[in-house]
Amino acid sequence: MPIRISTLSPLPFALAAVLAIAATPALAERAPEPRRVVDIDRFMGRWYEIVRTPNNRQKNCHAAYQVWSRKANGAFDIDQVCHVGDRDGPARHVDTAARIVDPTTNAKFEASFFGGLIRRQYWVIDHGDDYGWMIASTSDGKFVALLARTPGLSAARLATLKARMRALGFDNPLEDVGG
Repeated sequence: MPIRISTLSPLPFALAAVLAIAATPALAERAPEPRRVVDIDRFMGRWYEIVRTPNNRQKNCHAAYQVWSRKANGAFDIDQVCHVGDRDGPARHVDTAARIVDPTTNAKFEASFFGGLIRRQYWVIDHGDDYGWMIASTSDGKFVALLARTPGLSAARLATLKARMRALGFDNPLEDVGG
C-alpha cells in the first residue's frame, strides 16, 4: 500500500517505523483474548485515538485518528493519520491493509504496512455496545490503545474506560492523546 506523507520525506518515517517494530521484543506475553464478537461493518469509519502506550513511532504525533474502509474481497484498509508537531501541523498518512485472521470473532486481524514489508497482529479486546469506543492491542499486549468515535471523552467516561483497561490486565504506561 502506498504511504502518503504531507510535506515530509517518506524515507525517515519508513526507516523509523521499521526500526521501532524490529526492536520490539519477541512475543513473551499475549494480550487478553477479545471479549466480544465484532460486527466488522460497524467498525468501518473514523476512530480517534484517545489513549495509547507511548512509542517512538508516534512521539510527535498529535490529533491521531484512523479511517477504516471495507474492500470488495472482505479485507479492509486503515488510513492512519496524525499531525506532526501539534494538532494543526502537517498531516502524516500511513495506509495499512488489513485482513481478519479469526472469522469466529472478527476481533483479530493482521495489518500489513509498507506494501507487506511489515505485518503485525492486532486484537480488538473490547468495544462498546454502540461501537462508540474500542480497546485494541497488539497481539503481544505491549501496545494498547483506546479509540473512540468522537475526538474526546468526558473525564468520567475516560476514567471508567482506563479502569476497564487495567481490569483487562493492561498495566502499560498510557498517555492521553485526546483525539
